[in-house]
Amino acid sequence: MRSEERAGIVAAVLLLLWGTVLTFPLHLFTVFLERVVNNACGVVLESAPAVLVQIIKIVILTAVEILLLLVSKTRFACYIPVSALLLTSVSFVLRCIQIRYFDTKTGIALAIVLILTALIHLFRAEKILLWEGDLFIFSISVHLIAGLVAAPLAASYVVMDKLLYIDHYHDTDMSGAFAQFMTLPAFVWGLFFVIILSLPVIYYSFSRKKA
Repeated sequence: MRSEERAGIVAAVLLLLWGTVLTFPLHLFTVFLERVVNNACGVVLESAPAVLVQIIKIVILTAVEILLLLVSKTRFACYIPVSALLLTSVSFVLRCIQIRYFDTKTGIALAIVLILTALIHLFRAEKILLWEGDLFIFSISVHLIAGLVAAPLAASYVVMDKLLYIDHYHDTDMSGAFAQFMTLPAFVWGLFFVIILSLPVIYYSFSRKKA
């Protein structure tokens, strides 16, 4: 299967299942990335306007996704899932130490996915690892869609809150800085950035390793 076809299928599945328990490990990964970016921007851009800081955060997250897409063209593509899981697990453990509370369900979920991924590596199932790698890569785009479009829509309209389950588990505010900026609703700006930044992601999704 061509890389662009695989990317399309993975993106569609993520959009359908995002906000459900099935994608919870992927959610943890994207929240980890967002927190790292937030902390970095908080130090470097402390006095910058909130709108500018948020735009830079979104661009950085998209750049990380593009970087992973470039890695997925190389022989290191199979190591994307385990690397993402290890980083997320380390972040989870450090956060548990920081807040002095261990979330058992989250820990078990991460452990199960890590064990399954290790078994896939053990049996050298490269095609499965490519699919799993794409799940982590495109989860960043879906995370942005949930935070920039679905979350403000759900917050503004009661009906949308019930329909857009995609924003469940989304505990960070990615759209607040755009609220009423130039008199436009936050979700309008969110949709604008999602469309613009999805173009390079789509472009780099082509001509990668086939599965």
